[in-house]
Amino acid sequence: MTADLDYPRITRRIVKLMAILTAAGALIFFVVKGFGAMLSFLGGAAISSLSFWLLHRMVADVTKVVEGEQVKPVSLLVHAFRMLILGGAAYAIVKTYGSFVPAVACGLTLAVTAATIEVLIELLYARA
Repeated sequence: MTADLDYPRITRRIVKLMAILTAAGALIFFVVKGFGAMLSFLGGAAISSLSFWLLHRMVADVTKVVEGEQVKPVSLLVHAFRMLILGGAAYAIVKTYGSFVPAVACGLTLAVTAATIEVLIELLYARA
């Protein structure tokens, strides 16, 4: 069953979905709450996108290790402190810039939402 999955295609589609959801969310927050809420959403979306990218890199690095290749020590540090880095960015956005917290929270769910939509797409196509 997993042999049918094309992981690069799935990753590309998740990235496209993230871009579409970012544009839609930014537009909605701009219309409903104004420019500040839009920037807050974009800040959360940026953190979510960075998290997705770092997770993608971590999977690639784990694959390298399993195949016997070396991984850069800097990559290991980034992976070890990923949540601290992302949490620090979220804290800075909320506390330093006085962001609209619900918009930041919505932005932070961007990658999970895109991945969930991708799973639904894969399930729908698998049944067809």
